[in-house]
Amino acid sequence: MHRRRFLGTLGAGTGTLLAGCSGSRIDGQVASNETPLVFSHEYTTQATPSGTRVYVDVTAENGGDEQITPDGQVPNITCTFLDDAGETLHEAGRQLVQPVDVGESTSLEFPLTIDTEDVTRYELSSEWVEA
Repeated sequence: MHRRRFLGTLGAGTGTLLAGCSGSRIDGQVASNETPLVFSHEYTTQATPSGTRVYVDVTAENGGDEQITPDGQVPNITCTFLDDAGETLHEAGRQLVQPVDVGESTSLEFPLTIDTEDVTRYELSSEWVEA
């Protein structure tokens, strides 16, 4: 009895750990950028008891000649998760409301917790918006 319970628990745990590892590759790109920010990005998957999550980790560095300040306009960075047909599964945006000095960088994270088995790519975009 205990052996069956142990093997069942072990199997369920292993399945949960591998849930995010067996999926296909997710491609990412910067689709548009009208700001002086330079982006580096990557995605990771994480298996949780409630399902797989996809996280896009973004580093945005001020590659311009001036500090980015929250006075007036600020960068709005958007991450759009897409399926293989190009349909939007989820979209999230973050505004940089803290100053970013020249050469300084900031980190952002965009999670996807729904339709994770359908996502095949993500696109980042950055535009100026009123603060």
